[in-house]
Amino acid sequence: MFNVVVKKYGNPDSLIFEETKSQEINDDGVRIKVESAGVNFADLLIIKGRYQERPRPPFSPGLEVAGIITEVGKNVSSFEAGDRVMSIMKYGGYKTEIVVPKENTYHVPNQMNIIEAGGFPVIYGTAYSAIATKANLKKNEICVILGATGGVGIAAIEIAKAYGAVVVACGGNDNKLNACTEKGADFTINYTNKIIRKELKNLGIKEVDVVIDMVGGQATLDLVKSLSWNGRIIIVGFTSGSIPEIPVNRLLLKNAKADGLYWGELAYREPKEIKNDFEVLEKLFNENKLNPSVNKIFDLKDATKALTLLSDRKNIGKIVLKC
Repeated sequence: MFNVVVKKYGNPDSLIFEETKSQEINDDGVRIKVESAGVNFADLLIIKGRYQERPRPPFSPGLEVAGIITEVGKNVSSFEAGDRVMSIMKYGGYKTEIVVPKENTYHVPNQMNIIEAGGFPVIYGTAYSAIATKANLKKNEICVILGATGGVGIAAIEIAKAYGAVVVACGGNDNKLNACTEKGADFTINYTNKIIRKELKNLGIKEVDVVIDMVGGQATLDLVKSLSWNGRIIIVGFTSGSIPEIPVNRLLLKNAKADGLYWGELAYREPKEIKNDFEVLEKLFNENKLNPSVNKIFDLKDATKALTLLSDRKNIGKIVLKC
């Protein structure tokens, strides 16, 4: 088997592509011949040693894969050799073969191709947990998505629209925001050098019910001030690099709440909950309410190029490695 290895923390150009031995399977594991692996912003952080999960080198990055099961452990009855599956892990997905726990593995929907599946679990799983579980989004509520032009943001737009919400997509690039409109966003705001709450008022929106926040910084503070009674802001990440100090008096005055989502850890602590989420996501996919967008495909050996493109923030949609 081959994998992409971090020998020391650093930038994408420090990654090494090499051949290694296959991993032994345990009683509760499944062996997957990897066909595709999703590329995520967290991968950039983990290879720099700046992510919540900080494995010691050498290790492989990668949070999600899709492929074909070639072997199952003796305690596994829900899968068999030949099944098309997608799986999540804390790291280690940039490989041509992996062994993962059965509880973190899911069947690929019949109509989904294996390349799409490699980039599906993390962004759609995260977006669903934020919108449906944490925010409990209701029909006709106003949902603002901060960082809407990224992978989780695009998925969040689709899921929020599937739940009948009015969606305001916020990002810093007009071309990418056009893609958000194509995904179903009702309004878009380019927050570069703008105060979001003022832009909302220009759209005729005085208050918002739900904020899904991948950005942090000043944008978060703007939207806390725009929350409605019983409003909810769900903190997913800080791509701006700035962690805001939320004025909790604003939450008190609106009976609102701020909630955090560390989806990768949640998926390991609550695998049954995540399995149920993926069953709902499969239903939404089969109803054509979700349309995964793969923007770029790179060979596994070109992981450095894929991560550099992601780092430059030039992509719209998902980047996937073909293994």
